[in-house]
Amino acid sequence: MDVVSKITLVASIVLMGYSASQLVAKTAELDEKADEIRTLMKVSESREHGIRLFNFAISFTLLVAYVLLSIFSGLVYWISAIIAVKLAITLFFSDRELRMEIRGEEMDRRAILLDKADSFLNVLLGLSMALVLVL
Repeated sequence: MDVVSKITLVASIVLMGYSASQLVAKTAELDEKADEIRTLMKVSESREHGIRLFNFAISFTLLVAYVLLSIFSGLVYWISAIIAVKLAITLFFSDRELRMEIRGEEMDRRAILLDKADSFLNVLLGLSMALVLVL
């Protein structure tokens, strides 16, 4: 296994672990995180646009890095394209959730279920990538 594949394996395990923690997080824990974000915004006097842009920049950079790692690990391009689309959908959900948290809006049941389903699919993605790289 080459170095790029090892890095991709570690990144896949991190993705899987983070997504699993999001999957099992309770609503009360998410509400606490939202309150922390609003408090930090008040303290730093940050604007919604700046925070969302920063979140997008970091998330997009990680998305591109993960897709490039998958390509350089030897995966066929169409699988890497599917990974890119899946992670872009996750980026959309992340931005939507951050926007709602900043504005103090409640997430409805449908939005919570979509976020949980997205986290579950990310767990499967990370697990699948790890298995493909190891086997």
